[in-house]
Amino acid sequence: MAQNTEPIAVVYGFHQTRMFTGLVKPENVIPFRLIHLLKGRKPSVIYRTGLGKSAPAWRMLAELEGLAWETGAPIIHERQLREETTTQ
Repeated sequence: MAQNTEPIAVVYGFHQTRMFTGLVKPENVIPFRLIHLLKGRKPSVIYRTGLGKSAPAWRMLAELEGLAWETGAPIIHERQLREETTTQ
């Protein structure tokens, strides 16, 4: 079975998908409540937005940290992307 190593983006809502246009394929954008969609993935990069402070958000953040630890993938917050574009 082939591993999915494409970059992923975890978002609070699908309206935030446009932040990752060109970085992540639309099918690799995952809403934070659909944690089961991470299963079987080994992403090269994990992009994310602010997910809030709810229990599901904390579960997703814990899962992302574990995934990053296993794969060595960096977790990049959308704020970091904005800062990079404003300094260039």
